[in-house]
Amino acid sequence: MASAPTPDDVAAACAAAARPLASALAADDGLARRLSEADWPAGVIDEGGQFHRVLVLPGVGAVRMTRTHEAAAHLNDRMATLQILSTTAAFPFAVPVPLTEVVGEADGLPAGMAAVVQEYLPGEAHPPHTGEVPVLRELCRTLAGIDTTPLAPHLGPPFAYRGPWTAEKVAAVQSVPSVLAASHGPGVWTDGSPEAPGGAVSADRWAETVATLTATHTAWTEDPVVTPSLVHGDLAGHNMRWQRSAAEGVGRDGDDRERWHLTGILDWDLAAVWDPALNPAYLALWHGEEKLEAIARDADEALRGRVWLGWMALETIYDASLREGPASDIPPANWPKLLPKVLPRIERAAEALGRWQAEQEPAAGAVDGR
Repeated sequence: MASAPTPDDVAAACAAAARPLASALAADDGLARRLSEADWPAGVIDEGGQFHRVLVLPGVGAVRMTRTHEAAAHLNDRMATLQILSTTAAFPFAVPVPLTEVVGEADGLPAGMAAVVQEYLPGEAHPPHTGEVPVLRELCRTLAGIDTTPLAPHLGPPFAYRGPWTAEKVAAVQSVPSVLAASHGPGVWTDGSPEAPGGAVSADRWAETVATLTATHTAWTEDPVVTPSLVHGDLAGHNMRWQRSAAEGVGRDGDDRERWHLTGILDWDLAAVWDPALNPAYLALWHGEEKLEAIARDADEALRGRVWLGWMALETIYDASLREGPASDIPPANWPKLLPKVLPRIERAAEALGRWQAEQEPAAGAVDGR
């Protein structure tokens, strides 16, 4: 959702624009003039972020403004991450580097607000359920190859957004079938699952499946089964900036095809050193889950990605469960619509975990036999 900037938004933009970074000025002779002459009231506010509002003024910059004290406290680390990536990663796409210092309450901004002007990255979101598989696979390779040593002090921990799977959280998700049976009738869970009776998401096996998957996600985080690497944390939608152009030649169906070029990636706030299989999993959520095996770097990563997709689906069910009952001021979830989307994903995650574990056993046996 977009809106016009408020006086506080414009004041934050002006305060940040008055403090350009020396490195940004050295890289762009015209930056000082553009910042000083910027018509910030003509910009547009992007209201989509949970922790930030963004004032976008194409040709000048994007002003990130925090919504909370916690987000304000982390903004300098977020900008340090972008500066390090821009100078050391050699990405084939842009990241929105900071153009100014971070300003905050000491500079006259409202309590809980910090602001910084970042580079404006043009482009648009790729249409969902389609994707340039070679580009996405190469992105996974690129992220996995980044040296995270200089980034580590500035990155958040795994599970930073939704938190780890505590015993209380696991129990809440395990109880969902019985809660829904009481509030929506006994058919909603069965109707929501297209899987055969007795599958991993059936009501009688649900608690076991939730326990197994969440324990696996925790174990893979605390005791990694592969070398952890850079995970973006939200590779979807408008966080990935694409530009389209007509393809050379004619497509197989006889029509000229558009080609989409990845030109930038935004919002590295959830970046962490974690299982690299998370990157293809996030990409598959937007571009199509059937593409996961083609996007992942190898078959093992694809299986782990399937398991991580199960984690994301369990988080969706947990979020929806919080909307049940009189204590919630949010309308209840549309369970008949939600369950057919997420339960098959969890079923596939359980199946992928079984396959992954089976493939580990011969390797473990070979080691033990040496």
